[in-house]
Amino acid sequence: MHEFRCKFCHRLLAKVEEAKKVEIKCPKCKTLNLFSDNQIVVVEIDEAYLQKKISKGKINFELIQN
Repeated sequence: MHEFRCKFCHRLLAKVEEAKKVEIKCPKCKTLNLFSDNQIVVVEIDEAYLQKKISKGKINFELIQN
């Protein structure tokens, strides 16, 4: 089984045996993740969650830039 984790907050979103393309919105941070074959693309990051993490100093700027 393949685990799908949020690219932004790393929460486990799903475990799937076979899937070509999966689009999942993270219930924790509201980030929209697109999983296709062996590639993960962050489609959208919730601005309110991002601001909250920045204010607490818990943000990984490399994630945002990539």
